[in-house]
Amino acid sequence: MLSVRKQDPTFINFVPKNAEEAVDRYMRCKRRGLKPYLIPECLISCAQGLSATELEKFENWIVNPEGNTDDKMELVEVTQLQAENAAIFEENAMRVEKLLQRGTAPELPPLPLPSLSELELQEDEKRPGTPMMVEDTLRPSDR
Repeated sequence: MLSVRKQDPTFINFVPKNAEEAVDRYMRCKRRGLKPYLIPECLISCAQGLSATELEKFENWIVNPEGNTDDKMELVEVTQLQAENAAIFEENAMRVEKLLQRGTAPELPPLPLPSLSELELQEDEKRPGTPMMVEDTLRPSDR
């Protein structure tokens, strides 16, 4: 009877006996709208009835669903990209060091303070719907 029920692609009420069934059950759960925060629990329940060898196969699938990448795929080396990034970093570091040594490093302007009219339009976060009191935002030296 279980084989008949498994014909329904939304049926998930079974305990997988091998890695293939575990992957199938996980994919059925995903098709039914598995929430991302429940993925670990789903994977654990899919692996519940597996033997040690089948569990290892299932774990390998979890880590890399596309299969083993030892000799089958041609991987791209990133040494050229790393070298280009290092060169750009060194160039920027030298430029900034020269500016700092000469004392001509541009100073960043202070952030502009909002005007009183802008402050009056803002709402108080502790009391939504209530305009913020201007006196609450002024520094003691400005009062």
